Parts: sequence; structure tokens; C-alpha cells
Amino acid sequence: MKSRLLVRSLLLLVIVGLVGYLYLEREMQVFHTPSSIAPLEITPGMSARDVVKLLRERGLIGDERLTMAYLVLSRNRTALRAGEYLFDRPVTTHEVIDTLVKGTIYLHRFTVPEGLTVSEVATKWEEQGFGKAEEFMAAARESVDLVQDFEGNATEASLEGFLFPETYFFAVRTTPRHAIEAMVGRFRAVLAELETRIPSETWPLNLRDTMVLASLVEAEAAVNEERELIASVFVDRLELKILLQCGPTVVYALEKANRYQGRLTRTDLKFNSPYNTYRYPGLPPGPIANPGMRSLEAVMRPASTRYLYFVRTTGGRHTFSENLAAHNRAVAAYRAMTSGR
Repeated sequence: MKSRLLVRSLLLLVIVGLVGYLYLEREMQVFHTPSSIAPLEITPGMSARDVVKLLRERGLIGDERLTMAYLVLSRNRTALRAGEYLFDRPVTTHEVIDTLVKGTIYLHRFTVPEGLTVSEVATKWEEQGFGKAEEFMAAARESVDLVQDFEGNATEASLEGFLFPETYFFAVRTTPRHAIEAMVGRFRAVLAELETRIPSETWPLNLRDTMVLASLVEAEAAVNEERELIASVFVDRLELKILLQCGPTVVYALEKANRYQGRLTRTDLKFNSPYNTYRYPGLPPGPIANPGMRSLEAVMRPASTRYLYFVRTTGGRHTFSENLAAHNRAVAAYRAMTSGR
């Protein structure tokens, strides 16, 4: 009699457990519409109960106790990962927990256009909501170790030229150092890719000078198909030991000294700085911006021309000339065309 009662009790427990499990599974598959599509952040140190409460407040789960039971039974109570998550559509409790266990965090877009200086990248960092520009600049000054193999014995080691322009995706609370590591890492990857297509022994300049000149090309070029032409002008002037006379180098020099007024004057062209290519021959001591792939490629493989001059005309394009007389005519023609505006 007792054995039958025991069997019935065990059978009843099994049935109750099975019914409870099926009920729990069904509840975990019910869709819930989030009350907000803003990212939800699970901060480090939050307990499972704190997380479940937050999920309930955001409308992502139904019953807190059932969700806790599910976490215990699935052995995921301590497996929820900190981070920011985006739920912008109806989801089941099972999907929500699975996302938190896998750590499929929401990543924010960080866009760095070609031709920005480190200071301008720092401004973008703040504008796009990642943190303060001065914190990024401080991290940049402390991160020159990342490019020490490129800088060598440079008297003024800097990340200028190494923060590769691209769109990145970072998690919330990403540190400036982490972002800088990603950008320098991307620069190295792009450089390695270019070297497989254009062997370094065919470059007209060494790696360091290629980077510097690419930054000048990036600053001057507004039309992609002109990059190789602009690079050819600078390479030829270097070979002939003619001053490069690149306006953006003067702007960079003035900005470093906090003296740039928004436009170049004749007096500015005499500004005493090693970056001023109107006064000092050869390349400036370092890059003046962060060049993109097209500009690096243009310097590695410039066009074959006899051009020594160019002047910007309309639509960001340039008129290229082989001698000073032709260049002066191109300048006069452009001034005449724009004088009536």
C-alpha cells in the first residue's frame, strides 16, 4: 500500500514538474514589445535579480519570478554579461536571455573621414557621443608606443597619420585608448594589404616619407582620379629639390601654434616652422593629417607625368602645368573666371 502511494506521489511530482516545465517553456516563448527602443545597459556587478527587474521595467519579459526560475533551470543565473543591448522589436524572454548570455552587445558607429588631424578626430569622438575630446587627446599623447616601430628616432613622435580613416563600431564606454588601438591596427592592416599589391621596392619613397607625402596628397585632393597626378607633382619636385609649396602644410603649422585665422595670407607663407613647405625644402617632419587608402596608394604608385605645378579651379579639380609660365596662365585664367562672382 505504501509502495503504491509512493509511486503515485512520484508520478504526481513528475506530472506536476512536466506541466510546470511546459508552462515555463511556453511563457519563455511569449513575445513582448519593448517599452523603449533605446539601448539597455547591463552594468558590471548587477545581480541576476537586478537584471530581471530592469528587463521587466523595459517590457522585455512578463513575470520576474518565472524568468528567475528559467535562469536557474538553464544554469544561466551567473552567465548574464554586462554591456549595452538593443531590443527594437518584439522579442521572447528566451531571445532576451540568450542575447545577454551570448553577450551580443550593441555597437555604436564611429566615423572618421579622410584627411582629419588627430585633434579633429578627437573632436569627432566628442561629437559622436563617445567622450570628451581632451580625454581622447590625452590618450593619443600617451599612445605613441603603438607606432614606435614607425617613428624610430623621430624628435616629435605622434599618432598623426596613423589613425586610419574609416567607420568603426565600438561598445558603450569604449576607452579612447581602445579606439586608438583599433585605428592604428586598421592602418597596419591596410598598409600590409597595399604592400601585397605594390611591393615596397617599387615605391618612390621609403615608408615614413610615403606616409608624410600621402597626408599632403589627402589634404590637396578633392577628386579621387587626381590623387596620382598630385602625388606625381610632389614626387617630381622632391627629386628636383624644388620647394613643395603645399598650402595645407602652412595651415597645419599655424594651427599647431594656434595662429591660423581661417585663410592663408602672404605673411602666413613666411611663418617659421619646419612644416612650412614654402620656407623649408623637402617633406615636413611628419604627416599633417590621417590619409586614406587612395592617397597612400597614389604615393606608392604615382602617375608618370612632367607636371610641376597645379592650381585648384572649380569643383575641387585642379589644372596641372609642366612649367611656371603655363601655371601662371592657369592661375590668371582662374582668377579671371572667378572675379565676376
